[in-house]
Amino acid sequence: MQHHPGSVIRQLLAQPGAVPVPGCYDPLGAMLIEQAGFAAAYMTGFSLSASYGKPDIGLLTMQDMVQQAQRIVESISIPLIVDADTGYGGAANIVDTVRAFEKAGVAGLHLEDQIMPKKCGAMAGKKLVPVEEMALRLKAARSARKSHEFVIIGRTDAMTIYGIEEVLLRCKAMQQAGADAIMVPSLSTPEELAAVAASVTIPVIYVAAETVRPSYTQSQLAQAGFAVALYPLSLIQTTVKAQQAMLRSMHGAGDTVHLLDGMTPFAEVGRLVGVERAAAFEAWLNDPASESKPHHRS
Repeated sequence: MQHHPGSVIRQLLAQPGAVPVPGCYDPLGAMLIEQAGFAAAYMTGFSLSASYGKPDIGLLTMQDMVQQAQRIVESISIPLIVDADTGYGGAANIVDTVRAFEKAGVAGLHLEDQIMPKKCGAMAGKKLVPVEEMALRLKAARSARKSHEFVIIGRTDAMTIYGIEEVLLRCKAMQQAGADAIMVPSLSTPEELAAVAASVTIPVIYVAAETVRPSYTQSQLAQAGFAVALYPLSLIQTTVKAQQAMLRSMHGAGDTVHLLDGMTPFAEVGRLVGVERAAAFEAWLNDPASESKPHHRS
């Protein structure tokens, strides 16, 4: 019997150590995360919105997110956590959201306490629903999942609006509402980190935001009591900078002759996305004598 992907995430959450989980926005990024040896991947709403050329202000629909999550899940063997924003509506919407993501093969998701339409946690102008409404969101999510292994994470964006005392109140309320773990963006000081981690008895997830807030090492986060650390922006920030530098250089020179050393070889990219697997599968189909079917993932 195949294990639910959420069981792997639960194992990561069960032990302190601030296990790093990079964020991606497409299957290629997820495949690179797996290739690098990470235990899980995270599909980030900000980065996916940016890859569409749009800001993270609630423009993408639940179906947009679910369809991309399914593409990512089908491309990797490690579990995927996803950003489910506010659940895309009321209780009935949240039920559909959880069921759709779980059917897509996702390991778990996080729901936040912003009003709709939401904004990226690093943006100004956010507004939150009352604590009681956030508790109902989590209750609806828990009632919708088919497997108890599916991980439901509660997220509060209260830090930049109301400060640490409101954050701690909301963390405790999310635990009481049945969240499997909590996450709090916008923490900046060691004291804030320690206070959040100590406020609940369920696992706490750190959210990195390089170039926005101070950065902490894995050992510092582990010492503060965090089980997992998400890195939603790392890939897209690096990708944008690398592409901008390459294009500026190409524009200035008029060609790419001087840029070859900075490029991944074409054949290596092909191997990563399965060109060789597809060729082996095709050869097997055309060989009447072959018996052992090669692995092929479309």
